[in-house]
Amino acid sequence: MDTSLSRKYRQLQQVFSRHREVAIAFSGGVDSSFLLYTACATLGPSSVHAFHARSELLPPLEAERVARTTQECGCFLHSIEIKPFSWHKFVANGADRCYHCKKKIYQTFLADPFFIKGAVLFDGTNRDDLGQDRPGLLAVSEMNVQTPLADVGFFKKEIRLLSREVSLSTWDAYASSCLATRIAPQEPITREKILLVSQCEALLQKKGFKGVRVRLSEENATIAVLQKDLCELQKKLVFSDIKDVFMSFGLRGVVLDPQGRLD
Repeated sequence: MDTSLSRKYRQLQQVFSRHREVAIAFSGGVDSSFLLYTACATLGPSSVHAFHARSELLPPLEAERVARTTQECGCFLHSIEIKPFSWHKFVANGADRCYHCKKKIYQTFLADPFFIKGAVLFDGTNRDDLGQDRPGLLAVSEMNVQTPLADVGFFKKEIRLLSREVSLSTWDAYASSCLATRIAPQEPITREKILLVSQCEALLQKKGFKGVRVRLSEENATIAVLQKDLCELQKKLVFSDIKDVFMSFGLRGVVLDPQGRLD
């Protein structure tokens, strides 16, 4: 571990060392997993509580990753079911959808009977996130949820590097996000659309494409795969077979994002 990363890691540990018990908003992704690991390494697993929002919005593999990582860390896992389809502002899918969703989730965590009275809730936002359009960050700020990875200056690349050094299984996990992000803005979010996205992405994953996104807009799908996988998907028989299955799901059109995804 180089000097700069050692300094940041010590600063992160110092943040946790000010508390007897802490709560981590845990998605199972690279950032929150590293945050959870550090909290457990600093305070001991019995002093760390991971709060996870369980819903139809998460890709199926996320639930497996959440269970595996909390077992690796040895901390408490509180998996709380949320019901986003009952939230009007979420379903409306306006520009502030992510803000309202994040606020509802964190309010649910803080009101949970297992949330330690007086404890601080920590979130896995990193420094890269601060430069992106993330409405949910406003909710994090308003609720005084702490973001120590961003505060001490951890970038995603550094988090992956340290996660690998401490043998976290999430170190090379592809970036993930809730399935609601696949629905075109202003189009109402429904269970049927979320299920359709989940089916389409599961099919691509089964065929060996990782880190995929299937975006919906008026019954049309755009497939985005990692840039390194573009050539494989562009093969005539590969794409046509996938397109045929997607169309059998009820889609009107299927196209490929020619830019691909970086991560």
